[in-house]
Amino acid sequence: VYHRLRSRVVARLSEAGDLYVNDGYNGRTERSRMGVRIITESAVGALFGHNIYRRVPREDLPDFKPLWTILHAPSVKAEPADNTNSDAFIIVDLGGQVVVIGGTKYNGQLKKAMFCVQNFRLPLKGILTMHAGASEGEGGLSAIHAGLSGTGKTTLSNTGHPVADDQIVVDTHSPDPDEVISNMEGGQYAKTESLKVEKEPETFHAIKYGTTSENIWHDEDGVVDYDNSSITANGRVGYPLDFVPTAKPSGKAKAPANITFLTADGFGVLPPVARLSVEGGKFHFAMGFTSKMPGTEKGITEPMPTFSAFFGKPFMPLKPVYYMDLLEDLIKTHGTKVWLVNTGWLGPNKPGRGRVDILVSKAIINAVRDDKIDLSDDNFWFDPVFKLQVPKAVPGVDSKVLDPRSAWTDLDAYKANCNKLAGIFQEAAGKLELPADVLAAGPSPV
Repeated sequence: VYHRLRSRVVARLSEAGDLYVNDGYNGRTERSRMGVRIITESAVGALFGHNIYRRVPREDLPDFKPLWTILHAPSVKAEPADNTNSDAFIIVDLGGQVVVIGGTKYNGQLKKAMFCVQNFRLPLKGILTMHAGASEGEGGLSAIHAGLSGTGKTTLSNTGHPVADDQIVVDTHSPDPDEVISNMEGGQYAKTESLKVEKEPETFHAIKYGTTSENIWHDEDGVVDYDNSSITANGRVGYPLDFVPTAKPSGKAKAPANITFLTADGFGVLPPVARLSVEGGKFHFAMGFTSKMPGTEKGITEPMPTFSAFFGKPFMPLKPVYYMDLLEDLIKTHGTKVWLVNTGWLGPNKPGRGRVDILVSKAIINAVRDDKIDLSDDNFWFDPVFKLQVPKAVPGVDSKVLDPRSAWTDLDAYKANCNKLAGIFQEAAGKLELPADVLAAGPSPV
């Protein structure tokens, strides 16, 4: 199937009237960097690669030799005889170091293909890769923000000084302490659904000449409406990091003092922030939980839990033990603390209920990253179902919001929903090969 589809893509690119080639780097440290060449029939795809991949200095272009090549032909669709799941196909040939993409104009495939490759090659060198962003505070402390699409990864990575927003390298034993964390990319790929300048100014102001956009509704005059998700909720823009004035130019940072695992809970029972044990951190890393909500996909009428290992299962080709062990090595080597941050919904599932305000989530991220939360026992209460240590006070956040019980008038219904979600966690965890101590740190009904 691969060779058949590749031959059709090559034939299309060979006959294209206009062909665009973009040379760039994925990874910015000596141990992670690799050259990538995109050959495409799409001017937009080439511009996207120019924005997202790290640019090769002009004087180095004549001698540039790519380690990987992406053959990108959106106009070539898979046929029924190919036995693919749809018209679209993204095939990564790890041996031949070639990616073939067809049947889709979605720009995200051009970046995620190389993320998949890095998630294969770097952990085999003892280097952790994560579907995560990172930020640095004014005091120099850094934090990692891992999560699935829609959990606020880009927006929350843009708090403080963004280092990365989606795909990072964590070289725990890097000989240079200033580049334990590094950004694989040279740009950001941000969601635009309900985008507001007062809540996400970094993304809003980065949308200008040179930014790619897709799946965004606009009127006949080209005026966009970010609240209109009639095309899809997955509107996107892609721009270089220098479009964000607060971004850290080096794209590198010291070892993280904290890691935040982002989730969007649709059951209304997880707290906006909670501290995890080492084993609890490994559990939530392996599970990669979030929720699909009614209206996001046809047929969904109630919150649907979704589990994607390491917050990016399709892009994590190695066995789970590789990623979990590397996370534990990071935590133990650098004393990194691990937190669960819920950016989802509060209270029972009924019309008009609120989601955790993005400004609240930003305040939480800032407090966690900058070690501003009081870690004394008196400032925490223990959630016996989810086995979480929940803070009673976080600087800049209303204490009432921190306790998910305050959004429920019927506490029996709250407890029932807690046990329901915990049971769903247990069922999903049973399908993974998790060590006993990691499994025991996960939720369980009471």
